[in-house]
Amino acid sequence: MAAELMNRSRGMAEGAVVMVCPVLLALALDKVDLKVYGRPALFAMLAMAGITLISGICPLLVCCFSKRFPGMGNINPAPVTASLATLSSSCLLILACFIGQLVVSRQVLIAVGVLCGAFVLVRTVIYYLGGDGKPYSVGLHKVLDESHEFLTGVTGILFLGLEGLALEGHENQMVQKAGPVGTISFIVCALGVCMMYLEMTPPLHFEDLGEIVCLTLTLDSIMAGGTFTLLMVVMFKLMGPPALVLFAPPVLIIVELVYRISDDGTTLPTTHTTGGVIEASIPASLDRTRVTFAVNGRPIPIHAPGVGQAGQASTLTPASLEPTRVAFAVDGRPIPILAPGVGQAGQASTLTPASLELTRVTFTGFLAVSITAIRNTSPSMLTSCFLLFAASAIVFGLSWRLLSQTQIRNRLADLALPDLVDSSADLASLCTHFCIVIATILFLAMAGTGRGK
Repeated sequence: MAAELMNRSRGMAEGAVVMVCPVLLALALDKVDLKVYGRPALFAMLAMAGITLISGICPLLVCCFSKRFPGMGNINPAPVTASLATLSSSCLLILACFIGQLVVSRQVLIAVGVLCGAFVLVRTVIYYLGGDGKPYSVGLHKVLDESHEFLTGVTGILFLGLEGLALEGHENQMVQKAGPVGTISFIVCALGVCMMYLEMTPPLHFEDLGEIVCLTLTLDSIMAGGTFTLLMVVMFKLMGPPALVLFAPPVLIIVELVYRISDDGTTLPTTHTTGGVIEASIPASLDRTRVTFAVNGRPIPIHAPGVGQAGQASTLTPASLEPTRVAFAVDGRPIPILAPGVGQAGQASTLTPASLELTRVTFTGFLAVSITAIRNTSPSMLTSCFLLFAASAIVFGLSWRLLSQTQIRNRLADLALPDLVDSSADLASLCTHFCIVIATILFLAMAGTGRGK
């Protein structure tokens, strides 16, 4: 169990460091005005930051010790890491509310704080009353790990932006109660913390890959949508209607993927298992084509009346199908599939999601420049163009990451071949790097002219 929890615990530790250390640094350098918070609240903020950081790192230590010394007391690391994750997430929410005092109204602060606090409380009670449940398979942990890494990376950067807005609020009244920018930043950060906590304490009754895929895809979509909304609000505040150009990146990726799926015209066979029997439903679009079924690379002919007709099913009952590699081939073209309880076929299990590092660095630069631009209220054209290309790079980067995750491939398995999804991911990668190159040139021009206002 320690090995399965290692990746998420490591992501939680990294997220805690990224989100909390700037707060500790601001307190240590006396950047926080006592007149704003008061001395008791300041010490409470320091305590929350310290507890969040320590309890966020300890789950990784627990997993490391459990993996290194498996015979020490036979302690199950799952309840320990869940308890520490509960403490860390609760303190992080309180810390976010402290920071949010300068950028959101009191009504929003109280509403979001109460709702998110209630969610953590309810989720904690349900998790501990649910019992141990059935241990998740490696495939389920892989989906959770990828989604948790995505949520942690994006939430960490948005948290830095919220802290930047709060620090600016000490010096500039224009930034205090920063309107929709500050409100959306605070809400998305709070939701991100809740979703990270949910994936550290996933539902124990989920046994099917489809359930975990649906959950993680929903959470990632909420985070991606919230991030895009924040980018759009920032750009609209600085540029006005021209900021609508930011809709181009997601529209381009979606249109390209839909076009390739429709142009390919291949409807994939679907499978399910019943009592150890794999049933393969052959869609009508495969009529009069040569369909083969392979187990562990060994081709097995399908003998069933009316093969290739819509609504007909072909069955195969080989012994010991788990773990096996199962694949279809249509006219000799291999089509990896994922049959429930059989294991991941083809090369899907070896694919690595796109790294978020490039997107995170770009996001950091975008937040640093945009906060300054909001303060100045009249950014130059050079600054506006930089922010537009940086925002486009962020949107393309998030699309690239999502298209390369296991959950997306699983949900699109019945609609598109893996190479079609790979093609869309490659397009997102190309556009990400292109926008970053343009943004870098503009940033160098801003630094050279000293006119990035």
